Amino acid sequence: MSGREILTLQFGHYANFVGTHWWNLQDLSFNYDPSTPSEINHDVLYREGQTSRGEVTFTPRLLLADLKGSFGSLSEEGDLYKPNIDPNNVQTNWNTSQLQVKHVEQRQPKNDFLKDLENPAELSKIHNKEYNFETTAKVWSDFLYSRFHPRTVEVIREYQHCNENTPFDAFTLGSAVWKTPQFAEDFSDRIRNYIEECDNFQGFHLITDCTNAFSGLSSSCLEFIGDEYNRKSVLVIPVIPSHFSDNDINSEGELAQSVLNDSVRVINLALSFNEFYANSSLFVPLCAGSKGWRQPGPKRSFKNVEYNNKLAYHSSAILAAALDTFTLKHRLKSSPFTLSDLAADLTHSGRKAAAASVNLPFPMGENSDLLESLDNCHDPLYYSITPNCHIGTRRAMQHITIRGIKEERLKKPLNKAEKQRELPAYRTKDIKEMMTMYLAYSTETTASIVTVGHEPLVVRSPFPQIFTKNLTSNGFLSNMRRSNENKVESIPLLAGLHCCTEVGKMIESLYCEAKKLKINRYHEFASGGLDKDSYEESLDNLFTLSENYDDNCFV
Repeated sequence: MSGREILTLQFGHYANFVGTHWWNLQDLSFNYDPSTPSEINHDVLYREGQTSRGEVTFTPRLLLADLKGSFGSLSEEGDLYKPNIDPNNVQTNWNTSQLQVKHVEQRQPKNDFLKDLENPAELSKIHNKEYNFETTAKVWSDFLYSRFHPRTVEVIREYQHCNENTPFDAFTLGSAVWKTPQFAEDFSDRIRNYIEECDNFQGFHLITDCTNAFSGLSSSCLEFIGDEYNRKSVLVIPVIPSHFSDNDINSEGELAQSVLNDSVRVINLALSFNEFYANSSLFVPLCAGSKGWRQPGPKRSFKNVEYNNKLAYHSSAILAAALDTFTLKHRLKSSPFTLSDLAADLTHSGRKAAAASVNLPFPMGENSDLLESLDNCHDPLYYSITPNCHIGTRRAMQHITIRGIKEERLKKPLNKAEKQRELPAYRTKDIKEMMTMYLAYSTETTASIVTVGHEPLVVRSPFPQIFTKNLTSNGFLSNMRRSNENKVESIPLLAGLHCCTEVGKMIESLYCEAKKLKINRYHEFASGGLDKDSYEESLDNLFTLSENYDDNCFV
């Protein structure tokens, strides 16, 4: 099945953490059994190719950018179309005794997981082996299972990853990188090359850091997309880490630097949200921290999940699981739904921003049915993963996706139903109808669109084992504790996108925080050409966006 192609763009280190988990999850969902074909149309996000040896490849339709030194052992061209070459074994024609070497850049050693990926004897065992990613995953490529096309990776060589002397930390620095002919021409050519391969290209997913200079780089790219492909839809996913290392304070000097860094991050957020408002079809901020700004704040809590919010490897996995689920509707074979349909549903009256939610795993007993689970549910149906946003239950438009529950587990059979037969929901015929009824009762004056995916989310390694011991291997609740040898391999999951008044309050909180800051005091922005009037105009636009979510605007 072909058509409806989407090109994914990733900007920044944390965005690439989220993206790596997302591509890993999708690769794990591939079904190679022709008798049980996948319900997902993988052609939407993947492209078919061929190596020089005639081998067929299926790789993400993806472009990503990150700083020099942030790729670990990953080659820029990858090893899919040509093998990695050890420079020490290369035959040369020049006299090496006459060469003067001033600097040798050491190749990063590969961890056990990456070594096993290259070993055919170990490849089949890789999802059942124990890898200590909590300590070995320093960069996102350390747990990358997917194989990339040679044109996927773009390295920003002017800046070094984690270099405190020349940090890539301000919106204007990212904008300046895009203006360099070397980057802009190369990156835009790669975009064109991908799109020219498509039969029925529909738009872009853009996942980006929004607290550092990648906010400016992605905003400039978004402006280019608007000029060149203004009829195509763009879903922007700004991501915020759930922890910044400079927030671990041990001295007065570190405190002062942390406060300054927090202020710079707020400015980057305000400037980028303004650009997303102007140039995207829809943008959905994600963060596993509850505040997002000035600091990420306390971590979001999920029942039956235990994760370390200081590890990007953990927090990005939660965001990726939600991303994979709330984008499912426009990736299903059975659905003609598109990105433009999603934007049309959630962006009435200039409401370009939406909130996201997730419940992982969806709380359902191993011997229960969906009706019993919903009827006995006293906890929230979903938990917000959008910063500074508590998702309400009234006056909203929402897309809810539930996956991993078979239709035969809808309700008890008639001869065993007992009191279930008295419930109005017992008369529903499928999961979609039951969930729609439940949402109609639990959310006031809210329009809900429900999508059902019957295949669960596969969470085998390299996805982190962050699930509590009261879950079975397929992610359902049990009275028995799972042994350490048995891992959770798949989970049922619910995720949503919400347009509601609380989104306006989220935007307003960012506006108020950014309004406190005097832009002229932050030389990295002023030297980049951002003056007070331009900054004030961006803030005014944010305030206008927040007003679009006023209660009186909702019908």
